[in-house]
Amino acid sequence: MAKYTPSEAKQWARENMVDSTNAVPTPFTTDFSVDHKNLASNVDRWAAEGLHGLMTGGNTAEGWNLTPTEWMDYSKTIADANSGRMLLVAVILEPSPFTVVEKAHRLAEMGFDLIEVINPVLQLRSDDDLFGFYKYISDQSPLATVLYNTPTAGVVLNHGLVNRLADLQQVVGIKNGLLNPADTIAMRKTCGDRMVVTEPMESFYLWDAAVHGGQCLFGTCEYLMFGNKRDLFLKQMQLANEGKVDEALPLFQELEPLRELLQNAIVWPIVRKNQYSVAPIKYWMELLGYPMGPSRPPLPAYADDEMKLLIRDTLISSGAIDESQVAA
Repeated sequence: MAKYTPSEAKQWARENMVDSTNAVPTPFTTDFSVDHKNLASNVDRWAAEGLHGLMTGGNTAEGWNLTPTEWMDYSKTIADANSGRMLLVAVILEPSPFTVVEKAHRLAEMGFDLIEVINPVLQLRSDDDLFGFYKYISDQSPLATVLYNTPTAGVVLNHGLVNRLADLQQVVGIKNGLLNPADTIAMRKTCGDRMVVTEPMESFYLWDAAVHGGQCLFGTCEYLMFGNKRDLFLKQMQLANEGKVDEALPLFQELEPLRELLQNAIVWPIVRKNQYSVAPIKYWMELLGYPMGPSRPPLPAYADDEMKLLIRDTLISSGAIDESQVAA
């Protein structure tokens, strides 16, 4: 069950939505069924490697393409393998608040900590209707809610509405995935006193943490995907949190090739197509030694050869992996 009461939820989130929470792909077998063995093995390894938080069930995880039964079984495998070591956040991509609450009760029983709920993609468009959607969830869910603000849902939550939602007892944060740090800064000034406002662009974190009050990278994947450069990434985050921009800047610049690769392989497809391109992420993770397998139809099962070459060469030249890891 939840580690906090509803009245404690906002403070609990403030203290625990820190460091790096990674959104990861789901491993599938060649017949496109969930690969529970490798899923459990990956989760165990990520926890052992010191990842603070794991985000599950969302777009990167192909959660929209799992049946309800598969989604629950997948979540149970993750919770069991985690065994309380990492912060667990489940992304819920549902238009019905009743379904969200039903899932939240099951997730709480499994040991999840938070739910991140996407803007409803059907029926609800007005501010009052959207407020009612999240209020019902806040009132009925055993787990606190992080808002998931993204244009891929078809509706972007405006600042006036987000300010209203921040007053709800169990709305504790927002992933402001608009690829616009200026919007996040403005939002944090409006309602950052009542919920954790996160900006998922790692390229901005140095300045966000040092100057604008950012406290975490939430729902990204750099901790895992930067491979052998992880210690450099963590040191950069630490210095940013301490406001030591001059010391952090050389580390930031050393990570730029990996940052540019993330933009080309993951971010720009979202901007251009308004959809997640998962196959390149899976190939990247495979090179790091995390079994992933294909993506499910109708997504491309595997990255094309040109993208694979770009990912492989950049990871090697940047030092994120070495030749022995590629061979393995």
